[in-house]
Amino acid sequence: MYFTLKKGNGINMELNKKFIAEIIQDSRRKAKLTQAELSEKIGISEKHLSKIETGRYYPALDTFIKILDTLNLTLADFKLQHIYESYPKKNQLQKIIENSSDRQIDTYIDVISALMKHV
Repeated sequence: MYFTLKKGNGINMELNKKFIAEIIQDSRRKAKLTQAELSEKIGISEKHLSKIETGRYYPALDTFIKILDTLNLTLADFKLQHIYESYPKKNQLQKIIENSSDRQIDTYIDVISALMKHV
């Protein structure tokens, strides 16, 4: 799975650091947070956040999720869409997971983990 940016003219481009940086920085400013305040809320250094906001670094996944939560952003704010070109069944599995309870997901993980030991 990878993410692509869907432009208005239908051209897909890889999502880049600068694009992510602009959305994060703009959202932080709209939320009236300083870099120091946001970095404290998400548990990273102000220097690291600065490098994310200037497009020098991609945020780590856990940091990205914390940024989304703190700034009330969604993947749609980044104009992201999932592409499952290599194996369409991934999309089906994703839908099953999205519609499952936490208990069902725990069971799926246990079953898959057990199966992986024998594959």
